[in-house]
Amino acid sequence: MPRNSKKPKVEIFRFVPPAPAAAERPREYVESQVHVPASPVKKGSASAAPDLSVVQDDEADWGLGDIFEAVGDIQPGDDDLPDLLSDDENDSGEEDADADQAGKKPYEFIKALERRTDNTGTVPVPDRYKAWLRMVREWRHVRLLKRMGRGHDPSGVAGTSPGELAVLCPACPYPDINLPGDYDQLPAGDQWKYTLFLGMDANFRLRRVKVSSEERDPGLNKGYAYIVDEGPFKEYLSTYNTQIEDDKSDCRNHDAIKSASIRGGKGQAASGMGTVQCARHDMKRPLGNGDLQKGERYVNMDYFFLSTLLFKIPRSVAISYDIACQWSKNLEERCELYPPNAVSSNADLELRFFVPKFHLPAHIVDCQLGYSLNYLPRVGRTDGEAPERAWSLFNGLAYSTREMGPGSRRDTLDDNFGDHNWVKITRMASSFKEKATDAVAARRTLTDAFLAFSKAIPLDIVGRWTGEVQAWEREPTLKTSPFRQEGDGKSEAEVRRELAEEDKKALEKGEDIHLHNVSPAQLIGKGIEIEDQQRRLGADKNSLGPHSTELQKARILERENSLKRKIESWIQIQHVYIPALALLRKREEEEGTGSEATPVPEIDLLLPSAAMPRVDIPSQFRGLEFRYRKAQGFSTLRDLRSQLLLKSHMLHSKKTHVLGVRQATRSSALIQNLERRIASTAEKYRYVHSCLTVLSPKANADWCQELRPLKPEDIKVLTLDQDGGEGHKALTWIWKLRGTVMMKDDPEVQAALRVEWCKTRARAHRWQEECLLLAEEMRRVKAFFRWEISTWEARVKDVATRFERPVLEGTPLAITDMVRRSKEAFDLGRVAYAARTGDMWSRMLNEVSSAWKGLEGVLVGETGFVEDSRL
Repeated sequence: MPRNSKKPKVEIFRFVPPAPAAAERPREYVESQVHVPASPVKKGSASAAPDLSVVQDDEADWGLGDIFEAVGDIQPGDDDLPDLLSDDENDSGEEDADADQAGKKPYEFIKALERRTDNTGTVPVPDRYKAWLRMVREWRHVRLLKRMGRGHDPSGVAGTSPGELAVLCPACPYPDINLPGDYDQLPAGDQWKYTLFLGMDANFRLRRVKVSSEERDPGLNKGYAYIVDEGPFKEYLSTYNTQIEDDKSDCRNHDAIKSASIRGGKGQAASGMGTVQCARHDMKRPLGNGDLQKGERYVNMDYFFLSTLLFKIPRSVAISYDIACQWSKNLEERCELYPPNAVSSNADLELRFFVPKFHLPAHIVDCQLGYSLNYLPRVGRTDGEAPERAWSLFNGLAYSTREMGPGSRRDTLDDNFGDHNWVKITRMASSFKEKATDAVAARRTLTDAFLAFSKAIPLDIVGRWTGEVQAWEREPTLKTSPFRQEGDGKSEAEVRRELAEEDKKALEKGEDIHLHNVSPAQLIGKGIEIEDQQRRLGADKNSLGPHSTELQKARILERENSLKRKIESWIQIQHVYIPALALLRKREEEEGTGSEATPVPEIDLLLPSAAMPRVDIPSQFRGLEFRYRKAQGFSTLRDLRSQLLLKSHMLHSKKTHVLGVRQATRSSALIQNLERRIASTAEKYRYVHSCLTVLSPKANADWCQELRPLKPEDIKVLTLDQDGGEGHKALTWIWKLRGTVMMKDDPEVQAALRVEWCKTRARAHRWQEECLLLAEEMRRVKAFFRWEISTWEARVKDVATRFERPVLEGTPLAITDMVRRSKEAFDLGRVAYAARTGDMWSRMLNEVSSAWKGLEGVLVGETGFVEDSRL
């Protein structure tokens, strides 16, 4: 849609002030008084028992006021509503074999109550299951309103703002709550500590089938907590769903991008749930969650992202997302199409994008350099994987929520998200102490390692590298990245892409007509893939021992059957292109040397390198396999070097840290397993080299200069770990290929050393940043607790003035006196509860202050980041 389009925009991301209170009536007056803030989540509360949050009767039409008829009168300020979900409360004093059912599934709980009512079966017990579910759901909502102070606000439920009922992460930055008033005026070198770190992801287990409807099962939390309000969200989707297209990936073919079109389907009201949450403390953000209708589409994830940005954000936001390399490209353009939002209307907002550390290796090299939380500055040791950790906890709710009505499901998930956040807060005293202790030790170790490494390099080279990496940190670009490693040959994926491009050009020119829809290049590439699968299957099959389980044997057999079907299909296509191979196989079968009864891992695919001595293979196929084999040789050597480096690290770790027979035995077992992998990789390289020798037998061929025969003495770790005198240590040829040489008088070696030096420096700086971030977060936690204390103290003082109820002229004295006494009773409850909650936050403040005493000063340490002292 053009930027200057006059089409009216749907007002979705605009803050809507609370609606004015409705006309006062006696019943509404009572309802407004009972929503007093409750104590935070405790053990035994509804939030602490996720298994008990289930669907209520979606056929009923009810409102908030019905709770009084369900649970009776609730005195303001009291916490006397029975804790129906407690799993450890049994004050009846009776011995009951079924009492332990309380705290389990709701149906089991009700059955336990029925047996407590009559355990003889002679007295009919009314079925209260549906009523109890409804009552628990309403009670849970009332307590949520009570805990978050809605009972201390005259506007009551109607005045609740979006996201107001969410339990906030105290360590995240919130302007006007726990940030300095002039934080945005501080020097640029200090402002990075006030960055908000967000993590984005989707979960396709938390889906919902098409049952019930919004009319039959409305939600109570209408965007008040973590899940967005369904009404504005659906309105937004109806407007922009067709306008926003998901970009085609120029990185890997990620599942998140593929899922935009393949997930979801018949019978699914929601294919999953998307989230935008705190990335450093694993806590859910207000308005950061919502349903996905069909896959992880940008239009959905944009809405959750922009919705959570409505809630008190600083000037700098860092976002980690497993497809950030694609999602971030046109984000600003998409935000211009949407209604006014934090991105399009805030020119000062700084957004930075990252890919979580675990997901990053699956991306192409450019993404690994441009979106790395290891290399880019001002992120500490953030890993970006917080959403994955949270999903692992909430996946247990998938089975109980997927058949709920829409409102019940949202309320249930909101309740569990709140409990998750509260548990995180209660553990902050110990968790931050552990993090700080580990960070200080790692900072010392990594900075010492960097300084020792840097001093071993000539000063002029270190000075040049320092300037280059500092310039890149100020303006990160892919072309100038000092972390880019010079390659040592094309990868198999790169060769495959080149061949596909060549096929495309040939088809466009009409120069090549394939005999099958699988091209020759695809045929050879797939054959080499199958060959690797045979090798892995053979290794796994040989690892089966006499004590292997039936399940392990069944899985191997299933893999064999699947691979055999692939091989048979591949051979059929191979025969179309090279009919001579069909005759060869037929002759071998008649002679009894064919592959009919050959184990699947040993079936000969008769690739050109294997068939050439027996059959004349067209040069086209020989050339294709040669290109693939050459790339395979380089990639296999890369794997071998990586395994040798890992072995070097494990040997160092064993010498330094392993004490005692038990640890030494376990460490030796790990090293032996790695040595078996090294031997397997070396054998694979020798096989690839033999294929290259058949395909290109000339001794002076170019590939022979780099891909040499691999001897046992060539498979050595770095010189640091080699035995013998220092003067006799030397690197073997596998470490001297382009991009891996480590001799300082060679330009290519300097490039490899530069990358290693930059990585060592980055490790030291990230740990220094982590210490500074932890110190700032600990300060913010205490500031947040003080803000909560002052908020509840202010509510105590405001009770007398904020709830004045005018009495109409002519009102009978008895009614006037009743209203006065009712107000006094409610006011006493409000004051008592606010005082109790303020005291709770005071105790939590004292707890963290005591646990962190002296840590903040140690974390801050030196103000500057470590560099070579010779500069």
